[in-house]
Amino acid sequence: MRNVAGLSTSDAQKSSDMFAKCRYMDEITGNRGVIFATGTPVSNSMTELYTMQRYLQYERLQELNMTHFDCWASRFGETVTALELAPEG
Repeated sequence: MRNVAGLSTSDAQKSSDMFAKCRYMDEITGNRGVIFATGTPVSNSMTELYTMQRYLQYERLQELNMTHFDCWASRFGETVTALELAPEG
């Protein structure tokens, strides 16, 4: 997907590192090694939902053949073209 608010096409080092650590913990614990204890995991975009699910349920995403954001978004989201106001109005 292109030109979607909040969607970056490049990998951030911190998120890649976190994903690798989550995968490692899943491998050594049989997918029982990672728990995120937060009240606000999603604050800005649906990409955050995908990222959280990718960290915590990667095996399930593989089973459903939804390891890429585009596949996941086409199943759970809806593309809407709209103007977005700048924060200053």
